[in-house]
Amino acid sequence: MKLIAGLMLLLAFNVSAKRYYSEQFSEQDLGKAFDTELHQASEKCLTGTIEYHKESAGQLDYLQHLNETQIRRRTFGEVHGGVNLFIVAGSVSTSITHTNATDNLSLTSQLHLKLSQGHSTIENRQVLKNAANCGDQFVYQVDYGRDIFINTRLHFRSEADYKKFVTKIKIRLLFFKKTKTKVKEIEKFAQNAVLTIDANSSGTLPPRLQQLMDSNPKHCRGNNISPCLNTLQALADYTFGGQLGDDLTALPKLPRSIITKSYEESGHFDISQNVNVIDAGQYDPTWQVIERRYGEAIRRTKRAEAFLAVATTDEQVSAQAEFDAAQTALIQMEELRQTCLAQPWLSLCN
Repeated sequence: MKLIAGLMLLLAFNVSAKRYYSEQFSEQDLGKAFDTELHQASEKCLTGTIEYHKESAGQLDYLQHLNETQIRRRTFGEVHGGVNLFIVAGSVSTSITHTNATDNLSLTSQLHLKLSQGHSTIENRQVLKNAANCGDQFVYQVDYGRDIFINTRLHFRSEADYKKFVTKIKIRLLFFKKTKTKVKEIEKFAQNAVLTIDANSSGTLPPRLQQLMDSNPKHCRGNNISPCLNTLQALADYTFGGQLGDDLTALPKLPRSIITKSYEESGHFDISQNVNVIDAGQYDPTWQVIERRYGEAIRRTKRAEAFLAVATTDEQVSAQAEFDAAQTALIQMEELRQTCLAQPWLSLCN
């Protein structure tokens, strides 16, 4: 009977516990009430002992032409329940997904370093006497981790240019040892494209990596890509030469996600639960559309920035106009996203 009871408790945890990806939480949020319908944290209902479980593990992977869903899975793991599990995510967690995803206007190869940095939990929990609005779960765990992406992209002006390139050229991986033959092959079919290199992270970049990015070419016209390939070689030497690993050990841990837990599992059966009566599941399609449009706005801005960076005098005016329009659209989408993730029932969110 004890074994059966233990299995039932384990199953209850697997069903009720939920993971949310966000850099906006810290150890101070452990024990806070959480509404799993609207995915919102509120007042602190439980107090206890904060325990940090130290661990360190890193994984370095080559990725290529991944969409938003694939980037999320690589960065955060399998996501169940749709985009609603991301609505508490801050700008960094959201931006890192969309910035590193690609579409049919760019060919992308990337290095992804995923670093796990342990987690903190709240133990020996007790209910706070004045707790009133406690939701149906509480924040039990904060996970820490850091992600660094190094991207090499060929941005194309049209999908027709992109399709022509991937049809004609043999090279698919943009991380390669520079030879005259390979460079000439790319430049032949990338006349109207722009090659870019960028590094982004869920936190600040290590100083030496930032210095490399600041002091080397990052934007090259498709018919002259050698300067950017030299930058890429310097980044590869830094990454695989051990310097990146050394630099990361000196950086502080960053929050990656939280895990919520039910009060029943915690043994607090008498806590007053204020569960929101709104069926938030009906808004999943709204959230998904907004996330998709937000991602498109981010990538449009990055693409416009690339063409502006290499624009000739004759191209400058039109390239600047395209970049300005893309930035304006992105700001509007950021405002719409913030509003509709919190209040998806508003008419402007349809």
